[in-house]
Amino acid sequence: METSDKCEPEVVCWRDGALDGACLASARYGNHKFDRHLHDELVIVMTEAGAGQCHTRAGSEIAGPGSVLVFGPGEYHSGEVWEGREWIYRAIYLDMEGLGALSAVFSPDARADKPLLIPPGLYQDPHLAGLLVKAHASLDEQGSVSLMERQANWWAAMGMLVGRYGRSGEEPVEPRREARKMEQVREYVAANYERDISVDELAELVGLSRYYLTRAFCKAFGLPPHAYATQVRLLAAKRMLAAGHNAATAAAAVGFYDQSHLNRLFKRAYGITPGTYAALKPGH
Repeated sequence: METSDKCEPEVVCWRDGALDGACLASARYGNHKFDRHLHDELVIVMTEAGAGQCHTRAGSEIAGPGSVLVFGPGEYHSGEVWEGREWIYRAIYLDMEGLGALSAVFSPDARADKPLLIPPGLYQDPHLAGLLVKAHASLDEQGSVSLMERQANWWAAMGMLVGRYGRSGEEPVEPRREARKMEQVREYVAANYERDISVDELAELVGLSRYYLTRAFCKAFGLPPHAYATQVRLLAAKRMLAAGHNAATAAAAVGFYDQSHLNRLFKRAYGITPGTYAALKPGH
């Protein structure tokens, strides 16, 4: 397990072979602000000391000890260390494989394309937070906890989380025509993020004016198309860095102007540089 340089926030990422689709992290931040960004996993954050203030489309909330903060995949958010002091937390990142594993255990009737859901939000639940922290700590890469105990702690914590707050995947209602068009635009951007796509191209795709398209997309997803494209590029860069590529290669591959452009946006979104993130070996 490797940590970042002392002048940077202290962040550690690792995976445990006992878990499916889960990446674990522990972090300590001083006076720091996180630019608006998103994750492609379900993110579960347990504060151990200090506090962080997080902003989503639903409003602003302060996550302190005894709370569990959940962000949904694709949920646009920002935040900062509360009052510029310190925020020490543990986090769990569950991708679709991880959510599928939870569904198989706790909601076996759930469809593969509609796995178990944990609604985003801040849960003031000291008992659950304590159980999640215990499970997370037992999964520490340098720890000596047996496989059986690690798995027991994990499933006990996940069982309480799902039992108290989980929902089965719901059938969506028939989307309105505009919502279908915005989803079409989002899928198109996600499939073509390496290119410098114009708003004109997107407007022509769905038969809307440039102004109306931008306003409708922002209303649907909380950010304009160009900002969404930037987030998709950052996620793609994270995957490449985790796979062992260097920052320059990742920047060129995902459509950033150059490595400095990636460095600047990555640091503002995630609090660490691409080089530091790659050194943490989050894909291992």
